[in-house]
Amino acid sequence: MPTATATDALTDPERQFLGCLMQLPARPARRLLAGMRAADFTGGMAAHVLQLAIEVVAAEHTPAPVTLYTHAIATGQAPGEKRREWLSGWLTDAFRDAPPPELADHLKAVLLETAWRRALLAHARRIEQAVSGSPTEVLRELADDTAAVDELWTRYQAATTANPTHLEVAA
Repeated sequence: MPTATATDALTDPERQFLGCLMQLPARPARRLLAGMRAADFTGGMAAHVLQLAIEVVAAEHTPAPVTLYTHAIATGQAPGEKRREWLSGWLTDAFRDAPPPELADHLKAVLLETAWRRALLAHARRIEQAVSGSPTEVLRELADDTAAVDELWTRYQAATTANPTHLEVAA
């Protein structure tokens, strides 16, 4: 399992977003998580923690590190001593090194834009691979099948146009 470095705290928007999220009460965290999916993240632990946060907030609990950790244990999402140790260390570091929660909306937009660009690139690669040997009917269908890309674009646009005047830190 890879070990996070001190630089990750400053350069990894997934980790920064989750650190911000862990500072929020349930209601503002729910608003922030609207439109987010664990699949939007590339980091394995970050995606796992985001999924834990989505589940915890859906149950109307605050996504504090201890809540995420106990939820992971209770639901069997952190099996084994090593996995629990790794999760607790990751949560602690992300929370400790988090930027102010006021940056969460900006980080959400950054993450959704990045996810949209990845989806667009994956779609372009599928088309590129199909161009040389696929029948034209298959190519036409592939070219028109942009549902995943369009869905991410919609979520990204929602994140950039929501522009809240302030982040509710108090519940």
